[in-house]
Amino acid sequence: MVDQQANIVIIGGGVVGLAIAFELSRMQDDVFVLEAQPRLGLGNSTRNSGVIHAGIYYQPGSLKAWHCVEGSRLLYEFCGMHGVHHERVGKLIVAQDESEIPELERLKQLGDENGAIGLAIIDGSQIPEIEPNIRGVAAIHSPNTGLVEPEEVVRTLARLAKSNGASLLT
Repeated sequence: MVDQQANIVIIGGGVVGLAIAFELSRMQDDVFVLEAQPRLGLGNSTRNSGVIHAGIYYQPGSLKAWHCVEGSRLLYEFCGMHGVHHERVGKLIVAQDESEIPELERLKQLGDENGAIGLAIIDGSQIPEIEPNIRGVAAIHSPNTGLVEPEEVVRTLARLAKSNGASLLT
């Protein structure tokens, strides 16, 4: 029998576990990822919508706000660097009547304080230029909101971790 040593064992082969394995395996030998499911990423990682959020809704100064804004920047960078298909599709938060405009202004202020990129309040005439099937009196346009395919992120992280020598065990 051959003795093997695991310097690092990561429990869970979702996006977080694989990202940790990718980074650590660049500097450390014998990194192991243990996943209970028969395939990597079968938990929450591939069961979400794949939205890349801009950072609008969270309390300014909170860890959620910081991680959302910084995480979106890093995810776009990662996807571009490793050929993961993604799109900055943008998002509209629409006010249907004048009474909802103060809430739009509040949300935009939150997003601005959080560092969300490119937020703008647009009037109702500009909405159809971005999305012809939506009507409203005003909207927040969030051009940095995007989409990514979660399973492609998992596969890419797994491939990169393995190429660094990590062992991925399901």
